[in-house]
Amino acid sequence: MAAPNAGRMSALSLPVGQNAATQFRSFAARTPLLTVSAGGVLVTLTLPERLRAEDVEFARGLAEQAAAYAVEVERLFRSGRRLSGKRRAA
Repeated sequence: MAAPNAGRMSALSLPVGQNAATQFRSFAARTPLLTVSAGGVLVTLTLPERLRAEDVEFARGLAEQAAAYAVEVERLFRSGRRLSGKRRAA
């Protein structure tokens, strides 16, 4: 999903394995942090000093997409199907 008004974009693929982790931390006097650690890479999502409606929309969209990802991972796990490392066209 590309961001509107995005020029050049970088792509990052994180291999999820047994050492992958996510962490959410909230603080009383500063913005919350969401961290994803996988494959020797640490990605932390932070917020600007002044929040806008678009920041709330991004956070909600992130939560919805993460929930959909979790449902799909669980479906694949329950099916017992082995997955290849190759990406399929959507």
